[in-house]
Amino acid sequence: MRIISSAIFFLALSLPGLSQAAFSAINPKLSSLTQDQRPKRVLLLPPQMFVAEMSAGGVIQKQDDWTRQANENLLAATEAYARENRHFETLRMPELPVEEAEIVESHIGLYDRVASAIHAYGRGKDSGWEQKKSEWDYTLGDGLSFLREKTGADSALIFVGADIISTGGRKAAFTVGLLIGIAIPLGQSFITVGLADLKTGEISWLSYDQSMSMDSREAGEVESLVKDFFKTYPHPE
Repeated sequence: MRIISSAIFFLALSLPGLSQAAFSAINPKLSSLTQDQRPKRVLLLPPQMFVAEMSAGGVIQKQDDWTRQANENLLAATEAYARENRHFETLRMPELPVEEAEIVESHIGLYDRVASAIHAYGRGKDSGWEQKKSEWDYTLGDGLSFLREKTGADSALIFVGADIISTGGRKAAFTVGLLIGIAIPLGQSFITVGLADLKTGEISWLSYDQSMSMDSREAGEVESLVKDFFKTYPHPE
């Protein structure tokens, strides 16, 4: 499956040197459910991470090995979290025919755009966000409902993001830039995770994190990231 052209990736690059606090959004329907009514079996869709290296000159080049490692780290960390907290059971994506795999990929791309819209809207200063939260209408449609029938899962978890890792030369250039008053951006990561109902496509919950220090190649750092994500997920009373 090819890596989608992520709106999250371009948002990350448009904010050089800026560290943002984590952001999350919860569908009021999910918050109102009891633990017994919340998702029980969650299908882990293939993460769509873009991991690249930023050279001293600012050239960004995707690294396939790093990308595969980051994607596996996200899956493994989520499975570990689910085993430890027992809020839900996780399932890996089964092998799919080409046609069905393309449908999944297109819906991950749709989630990327919906998540970007929620992030942009949710950080607005006006009161419109409160109305959007109460009149929640964020959905991917019912195009992934076949996965419910195929796997028995009731929801799907989707990771999309980018991790741009600076070389030693880039970091040195950044240090020199500070000394002479020139702003030289370093690489950073920007990742979103979202939960979608497989029957309706409605987004139930999502969370974002942006960092200038997290390395998605490191399993321990990704485990910490996933735990931070799920701090905003509704927990049992």
